[in-house]
Amino acid sequence: CASAAAWARRGCSRWREAGGRILRRLKIETPSRVRPMARDDRIELILEGMPEDEGRLKLSTFMSQLQRFGSTLTKLDRENNDGKSNNIFQIAELSYNSPLRIVLEPKAISPHLAATGHLVVERLRFVGEAIASDGDLSGLDAELLEDIKSLATPVGKTIKSARLVFNGSAVDLTPRVAHRLEIALAVQDECDGSLDGDLDQINVHEGANTFHIYPRVGPRRVTCHFPARLFDDAVAAVGRRIEVFGTLRYRSRSPFPHQIAVNDLDVINRDDNLPDWEELLGRAPDATGDKTSEAFVREIRDGWE
Repeated sequence: CASAAAWARRGCSRWREAGGRILRRLKIETPSRVRPMARDDRIELILEGMPEDEGRLKLSTFMSQLQRFGSTLTKLDRENNDGKSNNIFQIAELSYNSPLRIVLEPKAISPHLAATGHLVVERLRFVGEAIASDGDLSGLDAELLEDIKSLATPVGKTIKSARLVFNGSAVDLTPRVAHRLEIALAVQDECDGSLDGDLDQINVHEGANTFHIYPRVGPRRVTCHFPARLFDDAVAAVGRRIEVFGTLRYRSRSPFPHQIAVNDLDVINRDDNLPDWEELLGRAPDATGDKTSEAFVREIRDGWE
């Protein structure tokens, strides 16, 4: 029995070695060979399941993390392209062996567009360094930080670890990171006011009722939540410059609001839509009452004196 067991162990060992050679020829990674490989403007997400699940991820957990990962990259892409998507992110590598590893590669949506994938990676590096250090996060997009916080929050609960790797840099998404982002995203101040900007994005899916405005001065982008009664007005204002009235919300140490609970909005006419002097002629024939225009102006002028 002992010799038979020894023979079986030798046979299993040979099968493992042969299997390893085949996997290497096919360039399929085994668990011991999984390591950060993202480079040349590629972005890698590494996830490891809980020990009680033998390092495997639940499907729902993986899908949630993947969706948040994609949302993070989309926001970074839009930040670098005036609020518009310039890239798609293709799966360059995928390994399910624990830890799970997925590598994405940016590619311009159209061959006629300039390649800006490297800007997404560089922005991710900047955000990652700010999060990992004790740097000021007030200047970063709140929704972007929300997505990254969502990536870090499950760590220690439904996944053992999560890591982002890009061009030689890495960010470990830990409970400490989630807590730091939660503090940074806390609303510190609110006041009633107004802000104007270009309405370029809107989301009304399943009652989300959210749009973004891009002010010409101050914050780069502000998220606005509007009530159902303003649905038609908000949809009609897409692509227009508007003024938003409501409750402005400020994060800690931020001089500009990042969010507005909208009470009302007005569309601001473009300069080329405003009437010229000839069109204004005769618009208010009764503005001076029973006085001539000369007498009306003379009375106002004398009043100043």
